[in-house]
Amino acid sequence: MLITHYIFEEKISKNVNDIDAHKTSFLLSNKNLGYLLFSNSDKPRSRYEGVFFQMNNKPYRVVADIRRKNREIMEIVNKFYSVERRFDENREKFFMPYHMNSVAYELDDEEWISLILDVRDIYKIPEFGRFYNIFEENNTLVIRYTQEGEFDAFIAINGASEYKIIDKWELASYEFDRERNSMPHEIYVYNALKLKSDRVVISFSSERDSAIREAMYVYENFSMLKEKNKRMTEEFLMHRWNYVRNIKNDEIRFAYLCCLNSLYQLTTEDGIIAGLPWFFQYWTRDELISIINVDDEMKKKIIFRDLKMLMDDGRIPNIVQIPEIGNADSVGWLFKRINDLLGMFGIRERNMIREKVLESIGRLNNTYMKNGLLFNNKNETWMDTDFGCGGREGIRIEIQALFLIMFRLAFRLTRNDKFLELESILKKKIRREFWNNEILADGLGDFTIRPNIFIAAYVYPELLTRDEWRICFENSIPRLWCKWG
Repeated sequence: MLITHYIFEEKISKNVNDIDAHKTSFLLSNKNLGYLLFSNSDKPRSRYEGVFFQMNNKPYRVVADIRRKNREIMEIVNKFYSVERRFDENREKFFMPYHMNSVAYELDDEEWISLILDVRDIYKIPEFGRFYNIFEENNTLVIRYTQEGEFDAFIAINGASEYKIIDKWELASYEFDRERNSMPHEIYVYNALKLKSDRVVISFSSERDSAIREAMYVYENFSMLKEKNKRMTEEFLMHRWNYVRNIKNDEIRFAYLCCLNSLYQLTTEDGIIAGLPWFFQYWTRDELISIINVDDEMKKKIIFRDLKMLMDDGRIPNIVQIPEIGNADSVGWLFKRINDLLGMFGIRERNMIREKVLESIGRLNNTYMKNGLLFNNKNETWMDTDFGCGGREGIRIEIQALFLIMFRLAFRLTRNDKFLELESILKKKIRREFWNNEILADGLGDFTIRPNIFIAAYVYPELLTRDEWRICFENSIPRLWCKWG
């Protein structure tokens, strides 16, 4: 199978063998908490594959599979805003109109396809009380799904020249889920119908009329919406083009473009979701690390939303949708990013920021300060895997580095020299307690080699000299390197 990435009239291609091709997949989002994910194998490999849409700000699996008779793929082309798969006798194309609840599917030549459904909350797998009712209205196929005692939802389909109702439940086995020991790896899905078409639009809503209306609109404006996706995606990537075009290695250049596009696909109107296909929430840490490459409007939207969520202990929530649970480092990342971007804020905005950073410093000092250093509880840092390390409870290097940058920001906003003094005192204490002239400790009294030293170096490079960082990295990297990735 040939894999091709194509953007700005440039492309890069690579042949992969049948075994590796079987393990590949592609993902597109609608920038509205929805996505499509299909593996390039003879059948879906995970229950997280298919087409997913949001309903009432919650993700739902809707389409389990769009099934063609011939699944042997000759080439897959990533156009960044759409994906194409070429077969011996036909070619299929996918895109999801941005900020809508629809998927658009095309074929070069009309043929029969099967639509396999699995309407449910992404994190729930009900066994009973599931009912599908298929009917036609205003030249649109409509499928009403009822989850008994919970909700109704509607799927609207436009573009079928013929259709045959199948109305059959089938057992789907998911190889990738079984390999990951992710249960259940077998579930029942609904083979709804067969469609004959070369262009199909599938829309989803909690309201029948809304689903029908959107499906008709997307079908009637198919080419315009596809071109809009293309334009919006290319405009985002062009913001970094002066940097990208200087990357001479084709593979590295396209890998970087794919990274940028992943960020764009994860960005909704409300923020940056943590990651597809598993994490639909807005994780404050992940957003704040990533916002450096989104537009200024989104930067400000995320920053001021987070400032307003400042908690009594001086932190901000770990996940926006769960405001009562904080973490140790998101608030530091918030003020780190503000420090990076301070020039974009006006006087009134700076006044609010000044008030919040002073509040946060005071509350953190009252709640988490021990002997001049900030401590955190178990599983409160980004490295929340607990493997014989107590969940990194204690005084951790990256948390101290982030606190240093908060003092620096406080000085820039107040011009009060006491914050320079506090920064200097903390810096000297960290060097004394964490640096042994060979490696930088992961935590107070814990010289375990972990990658958090790189966060500290990024956040506050002045902590060590250039030569000291070189020594630190030379002594650490060989013990962190994993050949498998």
